[in-house]
Amino acid sequence: MTQTYQAMAFTVPDNACDCHVHIFDAGRFPLSADRVYTPDHAPLSALEAHLAQLSFRRAILVQASPYGTNNACILDAIESMGQDRVRAVAVIDDSFGDEDLVRLHGAGVRGIRLNLRTHGDVDAQSVADQLDHAVNRVLPLGWHIQIYTTLGNIALLEGKLAALPVDLVLDHMCCLDAAGELTQTGFDSLRRLLACDHVYLKLSALYRVSRLPGYGDVQPFIETLFATRPDRMLWGSDWPHTMPAPGTVRSPDKIEHFRPEDNGLALNLVAQWAGDPAIVKAMLVDNPERLYWR
Repeated sequence: MTQTYQAMAFTVPDNACDCHVHIFDAGRFPLSADRVYTPDHAPLSALEAHLAQLSFRRAILVQASPYGTNNACILDAIESMGQDRVRAVAVIDDSFGDEDLVRLHGAGVRGIRLNLRTHGDVDAQSVADQLDHAVNRVLPLGWHIQIYTTLGNIALLEGKLAALPVDLVLDHMCCLDAAGELTQTGFDSLRRLLACDHVYLKLSALYRVSRLPGYGDVQPFIETLFATRPDRMLWGSDWPHTMPAPGTVRSPDKIEHFRPEDNGLALNLVAQWAGDPAIVKAMLVDNPERLYWR
């Protein structure tokens, strides 16, 4: 695994949290037979090294699609690191009864993820139906719903998302097009949603939306989002970076190597664009504490 870490250009606050990481340890926790791709090796020890490089203490483990609904890998990591340091977002299906969700809650899970990109599901009505079902499952536990979808769907579903009775976390800046304008479809909808107290946004995986080396095209979007609702921003590295090269056809039959990303550079830039140490602390400490440690 090739990852680089530019030295931190700011003082990292105590209990800083990387709100979007994955673990892949197929030797101990077999991958799903229905997976779209086969990731390289990124065990718990590598995650610990990643956090140490950033001077972070906490992380949010997000169930990755190659594991399907078998959350054993992230649950093992929580048990190893402790719930004061790690919480998780699980993936479930209808085979999970209410008692199963209660057990997940006790183990440190605080939300469920709907990945609407990896499986190609970007139909607005399908998303709406999945949201209705997800709300019924998580509402009794006080969990949130995390969705990975597009700005186009955000525009189509704005009213529904604004009215959700549970917290909502939006992944990876809703796949905005950093090469586009601030007026692109869905960005105003995103900003209006952030005015709702239950909506959070992950300023994560800059490489997924940027079209330039050094991510400079993302700056106006992130500055606008900070100005909109700094108390609902979260930062995530998306370590260990599972995005294939453009034009690559994913296959479960071959190992997909991780992208070589500079995690320190990405964090330094977002902190710089925040423009205020208090906003950086909110993004890295206070906002994650409010959402995940309750």
